[in-house]
Amino acid sequence: MNKERDYSIDIFKGLLVIGMVYCHILQFFSNPMVFTGAQRVIDVVNIVTFTGFVFSFGYVGQIAYYNKPFKAVYGRMLSTALKTLIAFYISGTYYRLFLDRKPLTWSTIKPILILQDIPGWSEFLISFSLIMLVGLVLFKPLTWLVERKFKFWVVVVLLLITTYLPYDKVTVNQLGLLIGTRKFASFPVLQYFPYYLIGMYAARYKLGWNWKFLVGSLAASGIFITYVIARQGLPERFPPSIYWILSSAFLVYVYYLAAKVLVISMKYTSFLRVLGQNVLLYLLLSNIMIFTLKHNQEQLLLSTMECLWFDVCILLLINFFIRITISTKLGAKVALKSEGVNH
Repeated sequence: MNKERDYSIDIFKGLLVIGMVYCHILQFFSNPMVFTGAQRVIDVVNIVTFTGFVFSFGYVGQIAYYNKPFKAVYGRMLSTALKTLIAFYISGTYYRLFLDRKPLTWSTIKPILILQDIPGWSEFLISFSLIMLVGLVLFKPLTWLVERKFKFWVVVVLLLITTYLPYDKVTVNQLGLLIGTRKFASFPVLQYFPYYLIGMYAARYKLGWNWKFLVGSLAASGIFITYVIARQGLPERFPPSIYWILSSAFLVYVYYLAAKVLVISMKYTSFLRVLGQNVLLYLLLSNIMIFTLKHNQEQLLLSTMECLWFDVCILLLINFFIRITISTKLGAKVALKSEGVNH
């Protein structure tokens, strides 16, 4: 077993993958007007999932990159960001071709490539890529910041205040991906970056059960709950208000602690770990499967439980793809070694 790897964060990401795929299936194949529980599940998953992934990127970055020399890791960081960008291109193009039924032409693909067109249910992928690129560009400032706790939390608060930027004035799509806009649905890097920083902090200081974090996360989510009760509805998500950004704090911490507990039973969490170690593959392939089915079965209507079973089936199918790929690679290596011996 790799001693450096923190398997609890794989479990954490695995839990998020299950929820995100389930949420996408509900959004495409269920109807909250018919199945009343569907919208509640969608809302909870929407609250915790994206920020949870951003937290995990910061956490993994601190362990794998930020405690090492920049020259030794920048290539891997850039590679990860580029792979995620390509996943966005594939998912976004697939959405336009199969759901919007646009022609396979340069005029369809070019706006996606230059980030002028951000297709639905793919915008999270480009945000993942940009967050990792920002983490790369700010490598040295971030390594400096995480070592200075007071300054660290000041920066976190300042980033939260950016949710009050005049989103209406942001009309350039590419800029909107970074700082937010009302032109299209996006997860702007600036407003969600506090969770990246907190992920770094959690890894750097080996955060576990901590009453200060518990109180802080409860207070943050409490502000969101107070808003929901007072306004009788959810705060703005696209672009995010401060209430939306704060909403997930407690759930992210609960997921994190749950993963720390589950990692003790390594034998029974292998499936979750595979999910967490192959996040990009699961999110991309699940999108392709969902888009394809929606294209062919437009009228398909599933209950919340049927959607859950669909979620399980998709995840198991992708897991099968991973396993046969690994088996093929191992078989090829064995064959090469045998040939080497024979010759």
